Amino acid sequence: MSYASMQHMPLNSAYLCQDCSSVGNCSKQCPACASSVLIGLATVLDREEEDSKVLAFEYREALAA
Repeated sequence: MSYASMQHMPLNSAYLCQDCSSVGNCSKQCPACASSVLIGLATVLDREEEDSKVLAFEYREALAA
């Protein structure tokens, strides 16, 4: 598949280079700068919703005025 014809990439095979901010589908080396400092985007973006993360606040009278 050529670069010009590639229109999408599955999230589980997308890696972000932390050196040049390029996205590629190789987990070993950045296709743009050959850096090996990569992070898998699925671990950051494809998270399930957490059920009990809603914060509830209770209003009370002030202790000092």
